[in-house]
Amino acid sequence: MTPTPLRALAAAALAAAAALAAAGPAAAAPQVVVVGEGGQPVAAADAPTSVQVSGTGFQSVPGGFGGVYVLFGWVDPASEGWRPSAGGVSGAQYRYAVDVQGQENAGYQRFVAFPGSTTAVEANGGEVAEDGSWSTDLTIPGATITALDADGGTVEVDCRAVTCGVITIGAHGVANANNESFTPVTFDEPGAAAAPPSAEPSAEPAEAAAEQDPAEPTAEVTAVAAPVDDDADTGGSGAAPWVVAGSAAAAAVGATVAGVAAARGARHRREAGTPGGAPDDEQQ
Repeated sequence: MTPTPLRALAAAALAAAAALAAAGPAAAAPQVVVVGEGGQPVAAADAPTSVQVSGTGFQSVPGGFGGVYVLFGWVDPASEGWRPSAGGVSGAQYRYAVDVQGQENAGYQRFVAFPGSTTAVEANGGEVAEDGSWSTDLTIPGATITALDADGGTVEVDCRAVTCGVITIGAHGVANANNESFTPVTFDEPGAAAAPPSAEPSAEPAEAAAEQDPAEPTAEVTAVAAPVDDDADTGGSGAAPWVVAGSAAAAAVGATVAGVAAARGARHRREAGTPGGAPDDEQQ
């Protein structure tokens, strides 16, 4: 899968170049969309992220040799000189995450073949449709990638210090300007720890207690669902547990309110020395 010069493919590459010229330019400039976390071109900085990559406006050569490599890496931002068709060299003007050749690789590199290509059996990213569109998955290793340098060694690329993204180039050594693109990807750093709770409560417990009349219980009852116990004896009521619990709570609160009201009426009658008046006559 790694794009490296192969002598056995030299003649095929020359034939492919002729086929590209015969096919003419792509209908439109290639466009790539990367969909990652949250539907955005965003990946995790500290773990591999699977993204969906789709392209439109690419040049499709039915029966042509090769296709498109989809890679993750870095390109020289100084100029357009990173492109292989403009003389860009892998490991120098552009670098990408190292992966093994073959359909079953780590997903850092994908090969999207031309339709009907003799190399289509090697593809692990589908094929370029005749209208120049394609879609494949790609795995981004993280914010730090291992890439090949110009001498064939390896070098670490820190994508937090330089801009990395999805690279598309012609496959199997065929330089095709119509299929070269770079789409930046950003990284999410691990989330910051949650802020500690405030040391100042909204109200002092003593003040809150003073503001509430203990003789004035609230009449609101919030029914709380009770867990269902399949083994428990429901007494044949057939009611759901939260209905029973809610009814009992409502009855208890009602009884408490009635008792408080009765005690308060008796107190006022004693103070006034007369039989109790209506509740509207009470003065607080």
